[in-house]
Amino acid sequence: RDARLIDPVHTYETLLDSPAWIEADQQLIKQALRVLVDNSIKYTPGGGTIRLQVFKEEETVKIQVQDNGIGIPPEDVPRIFDRFYRSDQSRARKTGGSGLGLAIARWIVEHHAGHFEVISRLEIGTRISIILPAAQKPPVMAEDASEEL
Repeated sequence: RDARLIDPVHTYETLLDSPAWIEADQQLIKQALRVLVDNSIKYTPGGGTIRLQVFKEEETVKIQVQDNGIGIPPEDVPRIFDRFYRSDQSRARKTGGSGLGLAIARWIVEHHAGHFEVISRLEIGTRISIILPAAQKPPVMAEDASEEL
């Protein structure tokens, strides 16, 4: 929702397969997702699609951000989470940024006992998945329980 407000140039799709619960700091997870979406905005031409998907897979929850942008060269993928690393200096000048966003996102995800999966192909796009431990559905709060009766 936030991204649509500040970026009307791209198409956003959200897919939520079924309820998926995690125990996490909501603001930190939102910040990590914002980093991924901001990168998709920077590296996806106008009119491109950015897709966010959340689903449970065994004992984990996957939160994916996928775009159909310029992609990341294969040799750069292992380093994208390094502090201050910028894949291509000519792209870095055009898009700005300090090279800290993905390093911060990595700290947030690791702080929540998670990790990333990155799949990228040049001129096809990038899919970055945050993998977090699944949690049990939270118990019904007292005030919610009265509404269900």
